[in-house]
Amino acid sequence: MVGIVVDRISNKPIEEVSIVNVHTGLEVKTTKNGQFEIEVQKGQLVEFRIPGYDAARVNVKSDILASYYNIQLTESNTIIDDRFLANSFAGAAIDSIKRRAIYKEALEHYKLTGLDVIQHPFDALSKRNRMIWKFQQNYEYWERDKFIDYVFNDRLIVQLTQLNSDSLEMYKRLYRPNYNFIRVMNEYDYYTYIKETVRNFRERSARQEFNKPEDKPYEPYNSER
Repeated sequence: MVGIVVDRISNKPIEEVSIVNVHTGLEVKTTKNGQFEIEVQKGQLVEFRIPGYDAARVNVKSDILASYYNIQLTESNTIIDDRFLANSFAGAAIDSIKRRAIYKEALEHYKLTGLDVIQHPFDALSKRNRMIWKFQQNYEYWERDKFIDYVFNDRLIVQLTQLNSDSLEMYKRLYRPNYNFIRVMNEYDYYTYIKETVRNFRERSARQEFNKPEDKPYEPYNSER
Protein backbone atom coordinates (compact mmCIF):
# COMPACT_ATOMS: atom_id res chain seq x y z
CA MET A 1 0.00 0.00 0.00
CA VAL A 2 1.41 3.36 -1.09
CA GLY A 3 -0.12 6.77 -0.55
CA ILE A 4 -0.32 10.04 1.33
CA VAL A 5 -2.02 11.23 4.53
CA VAL A 6 -3.51 14.73 4.53
CA ASP A 7 -5.67 16.97 6.69
CA ARG A 8 -9.26 16.67 5.49
CA ILE A 9 -9.92 20.43 5.66
CA SER A 10 -6.65 21.99 4.52
CA ASN A 11 -5.50 19.05 2.39
CA LYS A 12 -1.99 19.61 3.77
CA PRO A 13 0.25 16.54 4.25
CA ILE A 14 0.60 15.25 7.81
CA GLU A 15 3.97 13.87 8.86
CA GLU A 16 4.73 11.33 11.59
CA VAL A 17 1.35 9.62 11.27
CA SER A 18 1.55 6.13 12.77
CA ILE A 19 0.36 3.55 10.23
CA VAL A 20 -0.15 0.03 11.56
CA ASN A 21 -1.08 -3.20 9.83
CA VAL A 22 -3.34 -4.47 12.62
CA HIS A 23 -2.96 -8.10 11.53
CA THR A 24 0.85 -8.23 11.32
CA GLY A 25 1.79 -5.47 13.76
CA LEU A 26 3.98 -3.80 11.14
CA GLU A 27 4.23 -0.04 11.75
CA VAL A 28 5.58 2.80 9.62
CA LYS A 29 5.45 6.60 9.84
CA THR A 30 4.58 9.13 7.17
CA THR A 31 7.40 11.31 5.84
CA LYS A 32 7.57 15.10 5.98
CA ASN A 33 5.52 15.11 2.77
CA GLY A 34 2.88 12.83 4.27
CA GLN A 35 3.98 9.91 2.08
CA PHE A 36 3.90 6.30 3.25
CA GLU A 37 4.40 2.74 2.09
CA ILE A 38 3.40 -0.35 4.05
CA GLU A 39 3.02 -4.03 3.20
CA VAL A 40 -0.56 -5.31 3.34
CA GLN A 41 -2.57 -8.18 1.89
CA LYS A 42 -6.22 -8.92 1.22
CA GLY A 43 -8.38 -9.06 4.34
CA GLN A 44 -5.99 -7.00 6.46
CA LEU A 45 -6.87 -3.83 8.34
CA VAL A 46 -4.62 -0.76 8.31
CA GLU A 47 -4.98 1.93 10.96
CA PHE A 48 -3.80 5.55 10.77
CA ARG A 49 -3.24 7.44 14.04
CA ILE A 50 -1.69 10.70 15.25
CA PRO A 51 -2.49 12.88 18.30
CA GLY A 52 -5.01 15.60 17.48
CA TYR A 53 -6.81 13.61 14.77
CA ASP A 54 -9.46 10.91 14.73
CA ALA A 55 -8.10 7.51 13.75
CA ALA A 56 -8.78 6.28 10.21
CA ARG A 57 -8.96 2.65 9.10
CA VAL A 58 -8.72 1.00 5.71
CA ASN A 59 -9.88 -2.59 5.22
CA VAL A 60 -8.15 -4.16 2.22
CA LYS A 61 -10.87 -6.20 0.52
CA SER A 62 -9.16 -7.02 -2.76
CA ASP A 63 -6.00 -8.81 -3.84
CA ILE A 64 -5.33 -5.86 -6.14
CA LEU A 65 -4.46 -2.73 -4.20
CA ALA A 66 -5.26 0.74 -5.45
CA SER A 67 -2.28 2.35 -7.14
CA TYR A 68 -2.30 5.21 -4.61
CA TYR A 69 -4.21 5.87 -1.40
CA ASN A 70 -5.23 9.37 -0.33
CA ILE A 71 -6.01 9.12 3.39
CA GLN A 72 -7.82 12.12 4.87
CA LEU A 73 -7.73 12.60 8.63
CA THR A 74 -10.29 14.66 10.53
CA GLU A 75 -9.08 16.86 13.36
CA SER A 76 -10.31 15.63 16.74
CA ASN A 77 -13.00 17.43 18.65
CA THR A 78 -11.10 19.99 20.73
CA ILE A 79 -13.63 19.92 23.56
CA ILE A 80 -11.60 18.67 26.50
CA ASP A 81 -12.86 15.87 28.69
CA ASP A 82 -13.63 17.76 31.90
CA ARG A 83 -13.42 14.62 34.00
CA PHE A 84 -9.94 13.92 32.68
CA LEU A 85 -8.77 17.44 33.47
CA ALA A 86 -10.41 17.51 36.88
CA ASN A 87 -8.87 14.18 37.86
CA SER A 88 -5.34 14.77 36.60
CA PHE A 89 -3.97 16.00 39.92
CA ALA A 90 -6.05 13.51 41.90
CA GLY A 91 -4.79 10.69 39.70
CA ALA A 92 -1.20 11.60 40.42
CA ALA A 93 -1.94 11.51 44.13
CA ILE A 94 -3.54 8.06 43.84
CA ASP A 95 -0.49 6.74 41.98
CA SER A 96 1.72 8.17 44.71
CA ILE A 97 -0.27 6.39 47.42
CA LYS A 98 0.01 3.08 45.56
CA ARG A 99 3.77 3.46 45.13
CA ARG A 100 4.23 4.31 48.82
CA ALA A 101 2.33 1.15 49.74
CA ILE A 102 4.74 -0.89 47.60
CA TYR A 103 7.82 0.66 49.19
CA LYS A 104 6.28 1.01 52.66
CA GLU A 105 8.91 -1.05 54.49
CA ALA A 106 11.87 0.85 53.07
CA LEU A 107 10.24 4.27 53.45
CA GLU A 108 9.37 3.63 57.10
CA HIS A 109 12.81 2.27 57.92
CA TYR A 110 14.28 4.19 60.87
CA LYS A 111 16.69 7.06 60.28
CA LEU A 112 19.67 8.12 62.36
CA THR A 113 20.09 11.81 63.04
CA GLY A 114 22.24 13.91 65.36
CA LEU A 115 23.43 11.95 68.41
CA ASP A 116 21.88 8.74 67.07
CA VAL A 117 24.81 8.42 64.66
CA ILE A 118 27.30 8.56 67.56
CA GLN A 119 25.27 6.26 69.80
CA HIS A 120 24.74 3.65 67.06
CA PRO A 121 27.92 3.76 64.93
CA PHE A 122 27.52 0.25 63.53
CA ASP A 123 24.01 1.04 62.31
CA ALA A 124 25.31 4.24 60.73
CA LEU A 125 28.06 2.32 58.91
CA SER A 126 25.83 -0.55 57.82
CA LYS A 127 25.86 -0.86 54.03
CA ARG A 128 22.25 -2.04 54.00
CA ASN A 129 21.08 0.89 56.12
CA ARG A 130 22.99 3.38 54.00
CA MET A 131 21.39 1.94 50.85
CA ILE A 132 17.92 2.23 52.38
CA TRP A 133 18.53 5.79 53.54
CA LYS A 134 19.80 6.71 50.09
CA PHE A 135 16.67 5.17 48.59
CA GLN A 136 14.49 7.21 50.97
CA GLN A 137 16.27 10.38 49.88
CA ASN A 138 16.07 9.59 46.17
CA TYR A 139 12.45 8.46 46.44
CA GLU A 140 11.23 12.00 47.08
CA TYR A 141 12.94 13.26 43.93
CA TRP A 142 11.56 10.32 41.98
CA GLU A 143 8.04 10.95 43.32
CA ARG A 144 8.18 14.55 42.17
CA ASP A 145 9.33 13.55 38.70
CA LYS A 146 6.51 11.00 38.45
CA PHE A 147 4.00 13.66 39.51
CA ILE A 148 5.25 16.03 36.78
CA ASP A 149 5.11 13.22 34.20
CA TYR A 150 1.53 12.46 35.21
CA VAL A 151 0.14 15.99 34.91
CA PHE A 152 2.44 17.29 32.13
CA ASN A 153 1.38 14.59 29.70
CA ASP A 154 0.95 14.26 25.94
CA ARG A 155 -2.82 13.81 25.97
CA LEU A 156 -3.47 16.95 28.00
CA ILE A 157 -1.06 19.10 25.97
CA VAL A 158 -2.52 17.93 22.64
CA GLN A 159 -6.11 18.43 23.81
CA LEU A 160 -5.39 21.94 25.03
CA THR A 161 -3.24 23.11 22.11
CA GLN A 162 -3.45 20.63 19.21
CA LEU A 163 0.36 20.58 19.16
CA ASN A 164 1.51 18.01 16.62
CA SER A 165 3.56 14.98 17.59
CA ASP A 166 6.81 16.03 15.92
CA SER A 167 6.97 19.15 18.12
CA LEU A 168 5.62 17.60 21.31
CA GLU A 169 8.84 16.11 22.68
CA MET A 170 10.86 19.28 22.12
CA TYR A 171 8.15 21.40 23.73
CA LYS A 172 8.05 19.14 26.79
CA ARG A 173 11.82 19.24 27.13
CA LEU A 174 12.01 23.03 26.92
CA TYR A 175 8.96 23.93 29.01
CA ARG A 176 8.76 21.15 31.59
CA PRO A 177 7.71 22.86 34.87
CA ASN A 178 9.11 21.81 38.22
CA TYR A 179 7.17 20.23 41.05
CA ASN A 180 6.82 23.32 43.26
CA PHE A 181 5.72 25.44 40.31
CA ILE A 182 2.85 23.06 39.54
CA ARG A 183 1.77 22.61 43.14
CA VAL A 184 1.14 26.31 43.77
CA MET A 185 -1.17 26.66 40.76
CA ASN A 186 -4.83 25.82 40.46
CA GLU A 187 -5.99 23.89 37.40
CA TYR A 188 -7.01 27.00 35.45
CA ASP A 189 -3.58 28.58 35.96
CA TYR A 190 -1.87 25.35 34.96
CA TYR A 191 -3.84 25.00 31.72
CA THR A 192 -3.16 28.67 30.98
CA TYR A 193 0.54 27.99 31.48
CA ILE A 194 0.44 25.19 28.90
CA LYS A 195 -1.46 27.29 26.36
CA GLU A 196 0.83 30.30 26.76
CA THR A 197 4.04 28.29 26.61
CA VAL A 198 2.88 26.41 23.51
CA ARG A 199 2.07 29.76 21.89
CA ASN A 200 5.56 30.97 22.79
CA PHE A 201 7.06 27.70 21.54
CA ARG A 202 5.34 28.08 18.18
CA GLU A 203 6.55 31.67 17.84
CA ARG A 204 10.11 30.62 18.62
CA SER A 205 9.84 27.69 16.21
CA ALA A 206 8.72 30.06 13.46
CA ARG A 207 11.84 32.13 14.13
CA GLN A 208 13.91 28.92 14.00
CA GLU A 209 15.34 29.48 17.47
CA PHE A 210 15.68 25.79 18.26
CA ASN A 211 18.72 25.00 16.14
CA LYS A 212 21.10 25.52 19.06
CA PRO A 213 21.42 23.00 21.91
CA GLU A 214 21.74 25.73 24.54
CA ASP A 215 18.17 27.01 24.06
CA LYS A 216 16.51 27.86 27.36
CA PRO A 217 12.88 27.44 28.55
CA TYR A 218 10.31 30.19 28.41
CA GLU A 219 11.75 32.89 30.68
CA PRO A 220 8.55 34.23 32.35
CA TYR A 221 7.98 30.77 33.82
CA ASN A 222 11.60 29.87 34.43
CA SER A 223 11.96 31.05 38.02
CA GLU A 224 12.22 28.34 40.67
CA ARG A 225 12.09 25.58 38.05
